[in-house]
Order: sequence, then C-alpha cells, then structure tokens
Amino acid sequence: KTWLVRSYPHLIPEPSRGRRAYDCTAGACSIPLYWLSRGHRVVIGDANPRLVGCLRNLQERPEAVIGTLAAEASAYTDAKDQREDFYTRRGHLNRLAPESLEASALFLFVLRAGFNGLWRENSKGECNTTWGDPLNVDKSGKRGKDLVRADELRTIARLLDRADIRLGDFEETSADIRKSDVLFCDAPYAGTFVGYSKGGWTLKDRQRLGAWLRRLDKRGVRWTATDTASDHALATYGLWHVE
Repeated sequence: KTWLVRSYPHLIPEPSRGRRAYDCTAGACSIPLYWLSRGHRVVIGDANPRLVGCLRNLQERPEAVIGTLAAEASAYTDAKDQREDFYTRRGHLNRLAPESLEASALFLFVLRAGFNGLWRENSKGECNTTWGDPLNVDKSGKRGKDLVRADELRTIARLLDRADIRLGDFEETSADIRKSDVLFCDAPYAGTFVGYSKGGWTLKDRQRLGAWLRRLDKRGVRWTATDTASDHALATYGLWHVE
C-alpha cells in the first residue's frame, strides 16, 4: 500500500495527540511504517506468526536478521540450481518455529526470491510461494538484484522501535482501542486471495470485520478500510462512504 501513502494520504486517519494508531491486518506494514515515520505510537497486529516473528526480530536484533539473511542469500546466489535451492530453503522454513531468527531470515528470503513478492500458505499453514524470476532481475532491469537490502531493513528496524507488535486476530489485537485512536484495515480480499495465512480469509470474516467497524464507530474511533470492489464488499461496507 505504498501507493496509498503517496497518492491518497488524506484517506489515512491520523490519531489525536497522545493517542495510538492501529493496523491489525498489517501485511507488508506500509501504513504502520508511514505512521511511525510521522512520530505516532503504533500497534501492529497480524494473524501470520511468521510475519510477527520477523517484525519482532527486526525490532529486537536487526543486525542478526540481516546477517542471517545475507548468508542465506549468498548461498542461494552461488547455488548451481537456484530453483531447487529456493524450494529447499522454503521447505526448511516450514519446519522452523515462526519466532526463530532463522525463520525470520528465510521469511524475508522467500519474499525477495519468490514470485512477485507474494506470501502464500496452504491449509496446513505451510508456505507454498513459488520460485520467482529465474533471471533475478530488479525493477531497473539489472540482473543480480539485492536480496538483502540491509539499509532498508535497518530503517524499518529503527521505526519499529516505537511499535507494539501483536500476534492474533484483528479483534484480539485491537481490543484495547479507544476514542481518538485510529485504525487502518487492509484485510485479505475474500473470494479472490485466501492463502495469506492458515485458515484463509472468508466472506464470514469480512462480515465479522464489518460488525467490528460498526462497534468502533460507537467508541469514537476513526478508521479507513480497503477491500476489493465486489458486490459482497459493497454490501458489507454500504453503511459508510465508499470511494
């Protein structure tokens, strides 16, 4: 959602002075990082334990994450068969505890070496993201893209120093939200992409989110939600202004 930050900042709610901003379906964390860069206190929540483990490790020991990722990336770059090597590393990731340092490094490796920066899981919670660009080409067209991006990770780690990182369902991780706090929600798009985490995201989950947002209205919480432009989404959010 970096495009949203750049082009539509007026759609992103800002908390009152001394209050907090919540994103409890954080995903790539574009909005939380935007808030953190503006000096706000931010609660980052997500249901994916590998993402939360990675964020916590970046928050607490960024150089260890960077060093471990660099070693993984170097070995992958030197491999005779990068496709086979990618799937070997992905399989190893699926056997690791989500909160471990190695899992965090391999989580980032899969996002960088896998297809289109996509994270996907099967019904067992195992990553099944496919191998990415066989030419290892970056956005500028240069071969041999940087799979570590250490400076970027250090910048993120400095921002995360002020974040409260929580694992769980959106209702659980935002249960303490109060008047004058704000929330941004970019839930997985039900009916179009359901493999973000074990159990997926269903139409019932979207309805449950709509009910939660109505309760936040009553608490005096300002929020913005994004979703796919479908009949079900419009029916769910039709009480509010939809752009």
